[in-house]
Amino acid sequence: MSKEEENKLQENSKRVLEKMAELIANAKNDDEIDVIKPFSFPIDKPRTLLYDSIISKPKEGDEIKKRLEGLKTGTFIDDLYLNESNNPLGGVPIIGQFGLVGLSGVGKSILVQEIAIRLADSGKRVIFVTSEDSWDSPTARLDLQTRFKQKADLLKLDWGKIKENLVVFDTILHSEFRSWEEFIGAYRFVVEGKGCDVLIIDSITLMESYRQNLKHRVLELSRYNQTKGITGFYVCQRSEEETDRFAISGGIGVAHNLDSVICIDFAKAMGQLKEDFGVKQWDMVHFCRILSCRLSAFDRKYKKVEITPDGFLKLVK
Repeated sequence: MSKEEENKLQENSKRVLEKMAELIANAKNDDEIDVIKPFSFPIDKPRTLLYDSIISKPKEGDEIKKRLEGLKTGTFIDDLYLNESNNPLGGVPIIGQFGLVGLSGVGKSILVQEIAIRLADSGKRVIFVTSEDSWDSPTARLDLQTRFKQKADLLKLDWGKIKENLVVFDTILHSEFRSWEEFIGAYRFVVEGKGCDVLIIDSITLMESYRQNLKHRVLELSRYNQTKGITGFYVCQRSEEETDRFAISGGIGVAHNLDSVICIDFAKAMGQLKEDFGVKQWDMVHFCRILSCRLSAFDRKYKKVEITPDGFLKLVK
């Protein structure tokens, strides 16, 4: 290194040290640092008019007339949500957003399929999004549409009415729906053009390849559905295989963005599960339990369930 280069390096080092010393001298304690920049700008008149129009004030008591209502799904979960008198609500809290979590094969899809055909038969407009099974397979596969028709026949429901009220997004055959932007565009097109009462996604986990984004996707849908009066059911996969842990794929943030979480799973009987079922310690049991609900009270006990030979998820009494 030449003398000139050495002097230049020393000069640059000196400048860096002087700058660091200046920063240290001017540094404040953590509680003195002004990090809340929004307090620094002036509030102009147009902004104050905007704020005055969007800030809410509580209404007079006689103006608040809403009561807790239930959306009757026709399945056993209708009796697990409770009204103000602690009696069965006779449905799920209307316009709620519900997650169904559990391992593969426990009956989550079976339950939401029955909910879809029962609600469509009752006159509700239902959007059913399938990401795990094809709706109308071009092959000899026993596709989802065929199974829906079989269930409708077994329940003695009107397939013509179901067909009229059911809209299906098949992300297996139509890969464009796997793009979140395309899916939301199509969803809004149906909701805002033709109307919708109920959204069912089986499963929401496969609608997003990056699991950490799931909580944001669920939050987007939940907020939109609340403003449009749509009840939502989201089948969620488990992130862990241990039978006594009920972690939702995508993290705890997914559960926080839902109004209620329903766990359907297998587990080894112990503690409250053993007590509710009256079985031996470590017996494997198939159960359903509501883990949370912010809209109403609910039955907190474990409910024993089974998948019947004709393909329905039922309570075992």
